[in-house]
Amino acid sequence: MIPPRLAEYGIKDEEWLHTMQQAVYKNVEDEILLDIQKRSVEHDRWDIVYLLSYLAGLETSVLLDAENKIFIDWGLPGSVHLKQPIGAKIPFKLWVHTHPRMDTYWSRTDKDSLAFSTLLLQNASVLGRQGIKTSRNSTLVEIDEYRSMSDAEPLQFWTDEAIEDWETWYEDRDIMFDETNSLTNICWLATFNERR
Repeated sequence: MIPPRLAEYGIKDEEWLHTMQQAVYKNVEDEILLDIQKRSVEHDRWDIVYLLSYLAGLETSVLLDAENKIFIDWGLPGSVHLKQPIGAKIPFKLWVHTHPRMDTYWSRTDKDSLAFSTLLLQNASVLGRQGIKTSRNSTLVEIDEYRSMSDAEPLQFWTDEAIEDWETWYEDRDIMFDETNSLTNICWLATFNERR
């Protein structure tokens, strides 16, 4: 019942079970939950960030600043806004947020946040039931050729990239499922079954 490879990040079974329970009860300010979310970000485990958001039914936002400091916010079922945390250094390297139990796309609010952050933010991703959608900011990141998110400024500086589906994401990271992590299988399959 434990997601694959959590032990590699020092996450114990009882911590994970506690975290799942806190997420289900929407207690997203729980110290252990936030610590596991932070450790997941440190190890590029965006599946765990999405799974916590999925279990809570709330959007979450992760911001990495210029010094790789991690700032986490939780929002509502349908929104979480990009906020500058106190003490963060610009330019921000990455903003990731979730669309729990929803499609993977850039909403109007997301696009407004990207437009506002064009001079401050290098990369952004949204996690949804189909997978991960990323956009890079050509004013701060060197990009040879790209398809633009919009013809109008400032969104013309943001790339419009294809969704990386969860199955491919797992395969690219050699994360395998078996009977020992059936809970992850259930949550993972639930997200895919919802869209069918």
